[in-house]
Amino acid sequence: MTAREIEEASAEDEELTEVRRCIKTENWNDCPNPVYRTLRNELTTLGKLVLRGTRIVIPKSLRDRVVDIAHEGHQGIVKTKESLRTKVWWSGMDKDAERRVRSCYECQIVSQPSVPEPMVRTDFPEAPWEAITVDLLGPLLDGRSILVVVDYYSRYFETAILRSTVTTKVIEVLEDIFARYGLPKSLRADNGPQFAGSEFKEFLDVNNIELFQTIPLWPQANGEVERQNRTLLKTLKIAHAQKKDLKRELNKFLIAYRSTSHQTTGATPAELMFKRKIRTKLPELDSVPRKELEENIRDRDKFRKEKRKEYADMKRCAKEYDVNVGDAVLLQQKKHDKLTPTHDPEPYKVVEKTGSQVVIQSPDGAKKYKRNVAHTKKFVTREQPGETTDTDTGIQTGTNTNSHTEDIIHEDTNKAENTEILRRSERVRKAPDKFQDYVVE
Repeated sequence: MTAREIEEASAEDEELTEVRRCIKTENWNDCPNPVYRTLRNELTTLGKLVLRGTRIVIPKSLRDRVVDIAHEGHQGIVKTKESLRTKVWWSGMDKDAERRVRSCYECQIVSQPSVPEPMVRTDFPEAPWEAITVDLLGPLLDGRSILVVVDYYSRYFETAILRSTVTTKVIEVLEDIFARYGLPKSLRADNGPQFAGSEFKEFLDVNNIELFQTIPLWPQANGEVERQNRTLLKTLKIAHAQKKDLKRELNKFLIAYRSTSHQTTGATPAELMFKRKIRTKLPELDSVPRKELEENIRDRDKFRKEKRKEYADMKRCAKEYDVNVGDAVLLQQKKHDKLTPTHDPEPYKVVEKTGSQVVIQSPDGAKKYKRNVAHTKKFVTREQPGETTDTDTGIQTGTNTNSHTEDIIHEDTNKAENTEILRRSERVRKAPDKFQDYVVE
């Protein structure tokens, strides 16, 4: 873009025509935009060009093109603004640059994945074996897998080594486990083929067990069993490294785990499951079994979960998303090489939302995907220019261009007077305890 091209467009721009008139007559009372009146000491003319210092004031018809030129190479918001500020200026330039970069299609599909939403903790069940979760750990080196079943109430878990993970074998193992502990009210599982098929759902329907399936590609939604799998995998790795019998080492781990107090509940899984302690190899004196108060355990469970939730949300920079039904979003895709964009280039449409789970539809309407909102990014398009704030002047501009600078300054002063000053909390100052029995003057 040349200076002559800007000069020709400036000659036809109504706003800059008025600004040139105001500069020439030094009468700023009728200036259509209060921003120019505030900066009148910095404005000059060069032919039909309007300058602010050494920067060219761009007419309205060329602003989008100028921002596109500054954004060549797909630099971020800060770099694009810096590039513009060195040579050009107009009222609301920073906001226009931000809007352009955020709505850049190419930048969106290669941008970083969204941070997760704040964690949602599972409520503590009313009794043992009411709510359970299942998962398959494996395959191991010999091709076998381990079915892990965890009770949400007691954190007691059962395991079974499987050579085949077809739905029929999984159902057989669950029938054996249910024969020992009874039928649960609800079961949570991921979207593996063993748990997502009609055969498994029919098995649960016959036994009046409610099925909750987690969001695809989001193992955090089944965090209880995933955490147990990590502990279990450590034992399996040690057994493999020492070339010991896998099943025997697994049984040693299970009795140790079930007889050790859980960090969250403060009681052993066996105590909460069977209302008694189980005997181990460690020496102990016969004593009256300790009666755990259920209220204390429930309160402790809630307190620990909330404390970990706050820490996890802070570490993951979690935040709520404003993605709603009908919005266009970009779907995070699997990387095949270093140059694969982070997101699928085709925008999807949100057709259903439940908590952190969204169902999105492909552009042709042929496919639907169920994902966590962290796997999506809201697709931003260029918006119509509305009310903006110019960073260089700090003055609000937009559709109401007839307001005067004095009114704006007066309004900001009133807001400042009515705004409460937030102060940091201070510690309570008091005399040392050793002076409690004395009168200190």
